[in-house]
Amino acid sequence: MLDGINNNDLLLNSQVDKQNGIAGVTTNPIKNPYRNSDKNLLVDETAISSEAVDLYECEQDIKKFNTLAMSDPSDLSHEEIIANLFSKGVLDPLADNIISQLSENKNLLNDLSL
Repeated sequence: MLDGINNNDLLLNSQVDKQNGIAGVTTNPIKNPYRNSDKNLLVDETAISSEAVDLYECEQDIKKFNTLAMSDPSDLSHEEIIANLFSKGVLDPLADNIISQLSENKNLLNDLSL
């Protein structure tokens, strides 16, 4: 101790400063949502939000697929919808003349790199 200054006081003050300060900053600490993340980290909420949106969209897609897969096989309403579209002038994409037109379309072939 020198003139009333003690190294223990300095050590304690530096530890308190570390506890009050920011322990770390990260852009997206939740790469694995099941991992425990450090509670002292500042989190970029925009990264969480975009990840949450992606997960929500994925869940909605799965729900739609499950609804379609588990639908009643005797329900033929989809055939009525298709017939209405054809009567309104929508072309059948599986018709032979449409397929031949698509196979000769240079822009489509270039887009498909064929």
